[in-house]
Amino acid sequence: MPKLQENVNVATTYENPTRVRWLGGLLILFIGCLAYVDRTVFSVTAIPIMEELNITPVQFGIMLTVFSVGYFIFQIPGAILAERKGSRKIIMYSLIGWSIFTALTGVANAVVMLAIIRFFFGVAEAPLFPGANNFTANWFSKGESGRSNSLMNAGAFSANIFAPPIIVVVVSLIGWRSTYFALGVFGIIIAIIWYKSMRSKPSEHPKVNQAELNIIMEGHFISTEKEPEKLKSQWSQFLKQRSFWMLALGYFATLWTIQFFLYWLPFYLQEALGLTFKAMGFYTSLPWIAIVIAVLTAGALSDNLIKKGFSRFWARNMICVVGLTLSAIALIVSTTAATALGNILWLSLALGMAGFAQTLAWSMSTDLGQKYTSTVSGWINTWGFVAASIVPIVAPVVAQNISWNAVFIMNAAVTVLGIIGYLFTNTDKPLQTKTE
Repeated sequence: MPKLQENVNVATTYENPTRVRWLGGLLILFIGCLAYVDRTVFSVTAIPIMEELNITPVQFGIMLTVFSVGYFIFQIPGAILAERKGSRKIIMYSLIGWSIFTALTGVANAVVMLAIIRFFFGVAEAPLFPGANNFTANWFSKGESGRSNSLMNAGAFSANIFAPPIIVVVVSLIGWRSTYFALGVFGIIIAIIWYKSMRSKPSEHPKVNQAELNIIMEGHFISTEKEPEKLKSQWSQFLKQRSFWMLALGYFATLWTIQFFLYWLPFYLQEALGLTFKAMGFYTSLPWIAIVIAVLTAGALSDNLIKKGFSRFWARNMICVVGLTLSAIALIVSTTAATALGNILWLSLALGMAGFAQTLAWSMSTDLGQKYTSTVSGWINTWGFVAASIVPIVAPVVAQNISWNAVFIMNAAVTVLGIIGYLFTNTDKPLQTKTE
């Protein structure tokens, strides 16, 4: 042991640390982006698909819900697989799987066939974010948690900035079916690049030097010497604890709002505001620019506050509370806007503020779960996509029977549940396990 300590000191003193973890973070950003491109394309191509397959808006909402059902059913199994198999393998398997079903979307010729494909698309993509959260928990120091998780979420949401206008052009040139084929092939290529480039733990990567490993392991809860306890043994313990449920409630409400934007914003802009298909691409991008800026700001702000001595409750939870409060206010005010531009600017503020809560919830999963980060993140994402399974069907029903303004007021009311959830989550105290 003394000799090992001597080597660590020499490495720290004379060796510049490699930055392989940030390469991995950028790959996670890109893969998260691709995941949301493959979701966004379904919303952007809603009208061509509905016209060709003779699908009503409510039926299309069911297609969106079918994806979410597959996604949330496999969240917890996906999280367990991420803990057991490691992020390297599970992200590759997930990416290949959902890319195959993305391509198959292009051959759908009936409602039932489309529903089956979208369900398994959700199942295949489910392990991605628990796997990515497992990667960031293993590869980044505790002081980098906010920033590393913001990369994952910024990548996902950035897809909605550039993807809609590009998809509009591509679909106009080669048709909606060929667009799905191209995305499927591209995804499989990225899966191979990921597997060749990264490892599940930094100690396994040949290009990570001791200096970088020392940075990662400083104050870290991940042990490089033995495997964590089996995950099944912790469920009975976690389910007894308030913070486990309250964080799930917070994320349920957060995802309700965000997934509404993802699923129904393009359709809302065309049907309710009368925008053309080409103009819709630009307007759809504005709220997602806001949320990308928000998640990057949230991660950096939260880490900085912790570095200055603020508790995790103030640096994580209270940022979420303020963000969701402003989001609810903006949703309500958007219903009074007199112009399409005014409406979309208020909605951009609403989505951006929700982004603060969305990205920090993943950091809170690490705060609570520690070495069981994937378990907690899979749990909250399950409840997030319970919300994402409800809102695609509820939104068009409320819009048809009342109005789209009523939908935004409903979303604001759900946001209040998120505020309650984050207020009653104690991120300053990790979840207790049976060994403690």
